[in-house]
Amino acid sequence: MLKGSDIQIQKRTVRYLFIAVCLVAFALLTFWFRTLPVSQIATEHWASLIAVGCPDVWFSLRQIEQIVTHFPSYSWFDPMTGFPDGRVVHWGPLYPLMASVLVLLMGASTRPEMMYVASFLSPLMAVAMVPVMYGLGAKLVDWKTGLVSAGFISIVAGQYAYRSLYSFIDHHITETLFSALFCLCFIIAMMKLKESGVRLTDLGSLKNPVLIYPALAGFAFLLGMYNMGTMLVFLLLVAVYTLIQMIVDHIRKQETDYLVVTNAVTFFVVIIGLIPFGLVHTGFGLGRYNVGNLLLALFVIIGSLLLYAISRYLADRPWYYYPASLAGLCVISWIVGNLALPTVFGAWYGRFSSVVGMGATTLTVQEAMPWQFANAVSVFNWGWILVAGGVLYLLYLIWKRNDAPALFTLVWFALILFMTMRQVRFEYYLAANIALMAAICVGAVMQIGGRDLLRLTGIAKFLKPKDDAVPPEDLPDIPEKPGKKGQKQKKDQQKRKERKKAPAEPPASPLRSGLLVVTVLIALLFVHSGASANYTIGTNVREGINSDWLVALTWLGENSPDPGVDYYEIYDSPQARDVFEYPPEAYGVLSWWDYGHWITFVSKRIPVANPFQQNARTSAHFFMETDVDAASAMLDDLGVRYIITDIEMTTGKFWAMATWHDPVNATGHFQKRVLYEESAGSYSQVQLQRESYFQTMIQRLHAFDGSAVVPEQILVVQSAPANELGIADTSTPVIIGVGETESVDEARAYIAEFEKTAPAGQTAEILSPEMFVSSTELDALPNIRLVYESPTNVLRDGGDIRYVKVFEVVPGAVLEGEGMIEVPVETNTGRTFTYRQESRDGVFVLPYPTEAGPDDVVVATGPYRIVETGQEVSVPYQAVIEGLRI
Repeated sequence: MLKGSDIQIQKRTVRYLFIAVCLVAFALLTFWFRTLPVSQIATEHWASLIAVGCPDVWFSLRQIEQIVTHFPSYSWFDPMTGFPDGRVVHWGPLYPLMASVLVLLMGASTRPEMMYVASFLSPLMAVAMVPVMYGLGAKLVDWKTGLVSAGFISIVAGQYAYRSLYSFIDHHITETLFSALFCLCFIIAMMKLKESGVRLTDLGSLKNPVLIYPALAGFAFLLGMYNMGTMLVFLLLVAVYTLIQMIVDHIRKQETDYLVVTNAVTFFVVIIGLIPFGLVHTGFGLGRYNVGNLLLALFVIIGSLLLYAISRYLADRPWYYYPASLAGLCVISWIVGNLALPTVFGAWYGRFSSVVGMGATTLTVQEAMPWQFANAVSVFNWGWILVAGGVLYLLYLIWKRNDAPALFTLVWFALILFMTMRQVRFEYYLAANIALMAAICVGAVMQIGGRDLLRLTGIAKFLKPKDDAVPPEDLPDIPEKPGKKGQKQKKDQQKRKERKKAPAEPPASPLRSGLLVVTVLIALLFVHSGASANYTIGTNVREGINSDWLVALTWLGENSPDPGVDYYEIYDSPQARDVFEYPPEAYGVLSWWDYGHWITFVSKRIPVANPFQQNARTSAHFFMETDVDAASAMLDDLGVRYIITDIEMTTGKFWAMATWHDPVNATGHFQKRVLYEESAGSYSQVQLQRESYFQTMIQRLHAFDGSAVVPEQILVVQSAPANELGIADTSTPVIIGVGETESVDEARAYIAEFEKTAPAGQTAEILSPEMFVSSTELDALPNIRLVYESPTNVLRDGGDIRYVKVFEVVPGAVLEGEGMIEVPVETNTGRTFTYRQESRDGVFVLPYPTEAGPDDVVVATGPYRIVETGQEVSVPYQAVIEGLRI
């Protein structure tokens, strides 16, 4: 027969085995969800191996190629983007380094092989989240909560699921992993130090071996920092939590030594770990690897000691002296800091504002947009109910027990929730909080109603240990025997007597049982919705790079001059930017910032703007420029040789470019919203294009191929304020009439006449409902020629505009003459158009040669012809490339 101790050991063994089996199952489920895209990916081209649309993935791939080539070196400066300055790299090497190790271990050598192998790193990081989440749940409540937490993280959807998919080769999932790992280690450290009774006044207690736990927390923090500078958010978390916990402990007259020691050891390890690694950047900006990080970690240590000292000093004073003193200290510190260290505090404040700010240009970046309520509900749906329960339980623990880990977890949740509400990118951090808080709710309710439900269902009697099978009152007394054996029997008899005296267990509560049943049902709904969303995300992947862009960039890489910069070279210091000089043959490729990394990785050419939003405003200024000479001067200053446009830049992305160009007016200068009467008393809103819309460089290039345009029909739209027509609750003007003219001069005369007699507030303006049919005269772009276009025609009703177009900036052949000159052109897709240009100061500058160059696929199919005289002119290729007179 098994002894009591043996039974306990057997129970623990079974429990550990059960936990291990569950964690393995959750890990396999996570891996399966994250690798669902593998079966969806086409393999005709290496670019098809990437199944997500995040542009940063392509830069990570570039970094992996560099590291694999020069393992284990990491480049802190990259001249292959951000022309003409290059780009300093502001994030850590850990993720691309881990991916490179995986690539080398698997023996991948070609670009497709490296992309395939590296694509598995993010799913593996998601798998690693499972045991971390188990640890958090188990430490905060119990092992059952840990299992629920591990299960929930395996099915949480949204940004977390998307950013840990196969082929999402970027550091986001490791941000979540290492931050959660740090929180787990920090919680364990606090618990261990509080149990050990360390005291700052007792130096001997500081030699306690439990100090290894805060050291591990510091190491986990370092992993996060080596990955990404946003780990500093969790330094802020510790600072805010420490302030709150110190106040609570002071009010309750409890010791805070454990927290001070935890902070001191943790961030001392951080400082030591950052010194050899984290000083590559200059300045004090947050999120950079500079002295500023060391100062912040030092401030947490000093701040913790200062809070402790003030608490000790005010121990005998009324409780409110302490929070009042801290409030004053914060104000004074902020004032003194700004006066004594204006550069440091200015850099910190600016960086914090950029992370949680909501400026006009920031809102053009999808991941920086605020989190919409509808999105929050759709992503975590039923989980929010459980989260609310988890919050209530943590508040109970804080109120009842002054539970430090509970308060830390609550502050963690509140901080990440706030940041997610400001910028949706932090949703992948919040996933860990949602899973944990929901699991805490389930675990707490299991503790409350678990026994009751087992007894109501009759299961409890089957779970009783064998020694409970006989009621205590029926057990015979055991006679005493001398010696150790007799003493043991005496103890057993005493225990049985105590059990006999124990009161009867109260009847099972249907209310507590019902609460558990409802909670489990909600949890199952949460699991079902999350699992369904994960499956949908994994099986509905889209191409990582648009096929039209792929063929256009492939052509550019094969048919444009080498810029003279080694694609794989490593620059081991950000200061390389200060001494690096581009070779004379280097040039930039100008497009919208969304496409910069594609240009770098696919074409191995140097974009001006990139998805770091570097030179985004510069790019916007060019594409929104309406003056041809000013635009040409910008191209010269930037050293641009190629310009790439696509249909989205003329439509869906137009507002983003306009906002970067002019954050105040945005599209208001180019487009106008008006109301028109569909039927009596019923109005609808429509967006019309102003003349300036067609005069922008993006429209001139993509819609009109840089050719001169003379409109055939011009509409003059008359409008009046809505309130004049009795329409309330809107400031949008209402169309009251539309005139039609055949020339711009006639339209201007029409407007002048209207304004003479129109009542105040009524206006007339040249407007067009069309986006690709100009309502105004356009001059030609004399130094820009179309050299390639992608195969897809985006117009279905008779027009022909291709999805992507590549233009080359050339000096152009110079021809003296007057009037309008034109030449027929055929593109690589077979589309034909006529390029027209009006002379300026008796000179034509001609961008298309009539004798095609060696790599030309867009060619003139005949000679130039001056319309007024009929004179025909042939233009040699060399004259166009060198700007010769003919």
